[in-house]
Amino acid sequence: MVIGTGIDIVNMDRIERMIARWGDFFLGRVFTEKEIGWCQRRTRPPECFATRFAAKEAFLKAIGWGLRHGIQWVDIEVVNDSMGKPSFCFHQKAKEVFNTLHIKKALLTLSHDRPYAVAHVLLEDGNDESSDC
Repeated sequence: MVIGTGIDIVNMDRIERMIARWGDFFLGRVFTEKEIGWCQRRTRPPECFATRFAAKEAFLKAIGWGLRHGIQWVDIEVVNDSMGKPSFCFHQKAKEVFNTLHIKKALLTLSHDRPYAVAHVLLEDGNDESSDC
């Protein structure tokens, strides 16, 4: 059964400007060390950061809370399997929310076409595919 769905679109130039202006302060507040390392190894890091930002926003929309109730940006981590398929790894408050809402599956898809990055999240109560961090 579907518990929630969320979609977000981000202008990559906006994220690039945030990185240029705030640097590590912005990156460390919004992204985990693992995400920062992953994106910085990409050919175009701002595109990678923008898609992950969109994914976090889409998840927050899917649960219907936004950043209320103590969820931090870094509590929501986007990871990739060996084939590049993105998924979530939840930490601290986001993990609590995941369990409280009885979410068992968080499906994620990402795409980008400059200047935009987009993410879609579908939350279900099926088999858990999001806990292998």
